[in-house]
Amino acid sequence: MRLHLPSVPTLLIALGLGLAVVRPALAAAGTPEAPSLPAADFAAVGIETVPVRAASAKWLSHLPAHVQVPNAQQRFVAAPVGGLVTALLVGVGEPVRQGQPLARIVSPELLALQRELAQASAERERTQRALQRDESLLAEGLIAASRAEASRAADRQAAALLSEKRGLVALAGARPGAAGELAIVAPMSGVVLSQTVRAGERVEPATTLFRIARLEPLELEIELPIAAAPRIAPGRAVRVSGSEARGVVIAVGRAVSDGQTLTVRARLDAGLAGLNPGQHVEAEIEIGGRAGAPDLWQVPAGALVRLGEGGAQAAVFVQRDGRYVVVAAAPMGESGSDLVIQAALREGEPVVSRGASQLKAALAGLGGKQ
Repeated sequence: MRLHLPSVPTLLIALGLGLAVVRPALAAAGTPEAPSLPAADFAAVGIETVPVRAASAKWLSHLPAHVQVPNAQQRFVAAPVGGLVTALLVGVGEPVRQGQPLARIVSPELLALQRELAQASAERERTQRALQRDESLLAEGLIAASRAEASRAADRQAAALLSEKRGLVALAGARPGAAGELAIVAPMSGVVLSQTVRAGERVEPATTLFRIARLEPLELEIELPIAAAPRIAPGRAVRVSGSEARGVVIAVGRAVSDGQTLTVRARLDAGLAGLNPGQHVEAEIEIGGRAGAPDLWQVPAGALVRLGEGGAQAAVFVQRDGRYVVVAAAPMGESGSDLVIQAALREGEPVVSRGASQLKAALAGLGGKQ
């Protein structure tokens, strides 16, 4: 269902039909009628028709969809410094709590940071003692005020450097009392979706180690035919075929794919058992019933044919005034064994249900006799 609903003139151009299959122009509108064939010429072929029925389904069905984790519910855990992975403490699929250790890394870079922290701490102690001494001497009038001010500046600089080194060591996840060893901890509670390293491997700074996500709620990315887009809006109900998953549409994309589909995003917040990130499913979207879809019709699957170059245009044959007339159609979904189409039809009109392929072949043959 990747087709858009064309106008009848567009369908004529795509078919490349000549005057042999187009009736004279409409006197009032000055536009060509749809291609058609005399019904009497096919009396012996066994053409069968059925009355077209208004689509009873309130749902667009059989829509390709992909289960995703909402962006705000996942984190990628990376190594803050380079080093050797000495232990992996969790595996894929395991639940984890925020702050829980995931892996341990021995890092020469961390050892260097810890050494710099020790040096910065010693320097701060020295500047504090110097400042205390100079302030005492200044109070006794034994030194100039400028010397005491220089001591204050040196102490402020040493304090800033110490704070920076402490922050770097803390960011690296260093374990207290463990020189050169750090623990990688979970930034959030969730489930480990992926693990990209093994114990014994060396990693560089910022190497991704784990992907963690919360799996409730989930999101669904649905491929929707562009012809159906005007019927879909945020808030419409969504369900996953063959499961209890339910949710609502949260956004309708604007970018159209090469297959003439839009991406609809839905949030699933009920019946999520059995759904997993990355899973391909079929989705259904509520369209609000017949009142909101007066041009949706239910026809047998054999009624739909594809015409034009590469079969790009979908259509049905309708019996009108003794002729089989081509009516452009856009597939919108399925209802049982029937198709739901969008087309300019009238309730009860006879649509060809058997023999449409013969009519298509005859129409193409007429188009070539120019």
